[in-house]
Amino acid sequence: LFLDEIGDMPLEAQTRLLRVLQQGEYTTVGGRTPIKTDVRIIAATNRDLRQLIQQGLFREDLFYRLNVVPMRLPPLRERIQDTPDLVRHFLRKAEGEGLPPKRLDNSAIERLKSHSWPGNVRELENLIRRLVVLNPDDVIQEAAVAIELAQTERGPAISGDEPDSANLSALVEHYLTRYFAECGDKLPPAGLYDRVLHDVEKPLVSIALAAARGNQVRAAQLLGVNRNTLRKKIRELGVEVIKGLKSH
Repeated sequence: LFLDEIGDMPLEAQTRLLRVLQQGEYTTVGGRTPIKTDVRIIAATNRDLRQLIQQGLFREDLFYRLNVVPMRLPPLRERIQDTPDLVRHFLRKAEGEGLPPKRLDNSAIERLKSHSWPGNVRELENLIRRLVVLNPDDVIQEAAVAIELAQTERGPAISGDEPDSANLSALVEHYLTRYFAECGDKLPPAGLYDRVLHDVEKPLVSIALAAARGNQVRAAQLLGVNRNTLRKKIRELGVEVIKGLKSH
């Protein structure tokens, strides 16, 4: 069983998963009879689970249950030697989806290897698809690759490293630039403004509540809003409130 982005799992769901891991059983919604199960869990996240534990947003016992054989998948910029193999894979994938067969010459591959890939592997996949669609030649040359990469590299400057974590604006800009890069030549779905606000508000409210040990009055004071506003946000955002959290 593969669980993607386990760092975003609500605490209630974490508790249910922990029961499956500890007891090997679960119950369906509304059911009373335990159902035995035998699964292996592969969980993935790009969040810092230890930090979430300190904030009271991730169960420490679940972390140690899952953290048996940890594996770190480095970003593409740290394994740039994989670029040729990934290019061939994405070309075959595009051909399997009905696009014409193509290949990149050696100079085009070398140009790809010099890119910092802020959008990681998905940025490369979208670029390859775009090159296949837009170029009539069977062999894609370096010039075509350079033109496509120039559009990305002319955008907001991003180094291969993460931005200063103390600068929220830089972090948001970094995230959004990657998000747009992953969309390739298409625009993201409509409603981006509300989605971004939701993504910022939810962790802000959750962390404030965790810092206040679940006390909504103190959390509201910390955020600078009245208690009714905070209660409304908790309902709208689906934030789970746990009282009496211990400090670490």
